[in-house]
Amino acid sequence: MDNKYLTSNIYNLRDKFLAGDESAYADMYTLYAKDLYALGLWFGVQKEVIEDAIQDVFIEIYTRRDKLEKITNLKLYIITAFRNRLFLLAKKNTSINAEGEIKSDIEERDHLEYLIEQELIKEKQNKLDYLLSKLNENQREAIYYRFVEGLSCEDVAYVMNINYQSAKNLLHRAIKKLRSIELFTPTMLVVIFSQLIHF
Repeated sequence: MDNKYLTSNIYNLRDKFLAGDESAYADMYTLYAKDLYALGLWFGVQKEVIEDAIQDVFIEIYTRRDKLEKITNLKLYIITAFRNRLFLLAKKNTSINAEGEIKSDIEERDHLEYLIEQELIKEKQNKLDYLLSKLNENQREAIYYRFVEGLSCEDVAYVMNINYQSAKNLLHRAIKKLRSIELFTPTMLVVIFSQLIHF
């Protein structure tokens, strides 16, 4: 979906919510929950912790709605609030999933379809793991924000609580490392990750 559309849509929903339209709040949640969930998986955090962090962020938005009017970049605010909450909960629960496994609901699928799907997911996970293994934790995080979320370098610096030059250097070094891998392009990383999350 076009970033300009998303930006105008989120501010439109915010204004409706501040005017008392409760359904706009639910729409704001729907607009961002999937992306926040994907970000949580990117960090390797367990499903339950991710869901709790998303819920906590939106409860805060609901209870402190007066704060929303003063926020100039709502997407950045939501991502930063989620990241901070996620790290806090993950630390409390010590629930980092080292393998980054993604489990599928198989209740209504036949066994063969499930096995094929799992093999495809494993293949994509292996490709992603290989690419990410070349980067340190900060580089992986910066790459996610820049190429998956589409944040500017300034916004990456803000979310990660580092200065602009540090963010720029982090991204430059990460891309340089990834480019040393045969046939790598930034689009490849985004496509593999997107397919893995939305499979």
